Amino acid sequence: MNKKVWWKGFFWSINLLFLVILLGFSGVASATTMNAENLDTLAAGETIEGPGFFAGNVVKVDGNVEGTTFVSGQDVRINGNINGDLFVAAQSITINGTVIGNIYGAGQALTFDGQSESDVFFAGQNIAIGQDASVGRDIFVAGATILQEGVIQRNLFGGGAEIVLSGQIGGDVNLQTDSLKLQDGANIAGNLNYKGGNEADIGTGATIAGDTDWEFAETMDRGTTVMRETRRPFMTVVWFLWSLASALLIWFLIRIWRPAFWQNTARPLTERPLKTLGVGLLTLLVVPPLIILAMVTVIGIPIAIILGTVYPIALYLSRIIVAVFIGQWLAKRFKWPELHKGVWLVLLGLIILGALRMPPYIGFLSSLLIVMAGLGSLVMAHHRVAPETASVQTELDL
Repeated sequence: MNKKVWWKGFFWSINLLFLVILLGFSGVASATTMNAENLDTLAAGETIEGPGFFAGNVVKVDGNVEGTTFVSGQDVRINGNINGDLFVAAQSITINGTVIGNIYGAGQALTFDGQSESDVFFAGQNIAIGQDASVGRDIFVAGATILQEGVIQRNLFGGGAEIVLSGQIGGDVNLQTDSLKLQDGANIAGNLNYKGGNEADIGTGATIAGDTDWEFAETMDRGTTVMRETRRPFMTVVWFLWSLASALLIWFLIRIWRPAFWQNTARPLTERPLKTLGVGLLTLLVVPPLIILAMVTVIGIPIAIILGTVYPIALYLSRIIVAVFIGQWLAKRFKWPELHKGVWLVLLGLIILGALRMPPYIGFLSSLLIVMAGLGSLVMAHHRVAPETASVQTELDL
């Protein structure tokens, strides 16, 4: 196979990572949204302003949510309209509604028979893309059995023990599977690339407009391949949990040392968000060249060393600063109590930021905006201390 199937380890890792994100979020969401009957519903005809949070053993979203929606439970059914991204984790997931943004789903059984205008990411045991389903962009699926009957406007990336295709795919198909069947009615407008121990069973009524490329996976290498593919998502999960724990630890230590540090540092994002982003972009672009220029002269070497040490620390702290801002904004917006010194709000902010950084293409832009916002807020809050700011700082420390 001439082309590298770059996605084969990536999409397994990213879907399992979304599962960790969603399950971690569900613990926070359940404490704030689950009612006494362990049932959470949004009736048909009702509309709420997002972000929407739903959690319970049984969750039914038949109404409309104007914004990003987070759902977790045992049995989840979404028949309404989501005007934003949808994050859902449950044992059984059924999506029949319309989602304007991306869909991130993780569970045992996932059934999608609705409409999505963006990308779809599914990880589970049994995944079914029904006849009425329509995916506006790409779809990434990882599961034991995968059935596709609906319409995918662009590309399909997938991996599983058994994959059956019988619908329309507007772009390329890239798969890793032991059993691939293209039933009559399957229509692939691009290329079919797949890797596995068995050649695909292609029905006489199936059509492939592009090339078909099969990479044979030898049996003797199967154990090594499985071990490698298992290790990748495991290390990704470990990395995510370590990143989350280390960020919380840094937040906690600095909060003990300077109780008002995070609150004061995040204030520019609340008061002057656009200016904060501008300052962050300027800092991001100017500091690296300054370090290089300072290294050229003997006098500037100490400055370069200081900047080279402080700059990476500032980049790391920028994510925590934005997470603190998100937690404070959510607490104010939904009137949540700041329990346990605000640790749960910071944790929620870090999880949301992790989710925003994961999607392809958009993730890079999100990461850039997060760094800009955090750096800008850090610079604006601490580049100088005016008398009134100093008095406020003293009062808060007391």
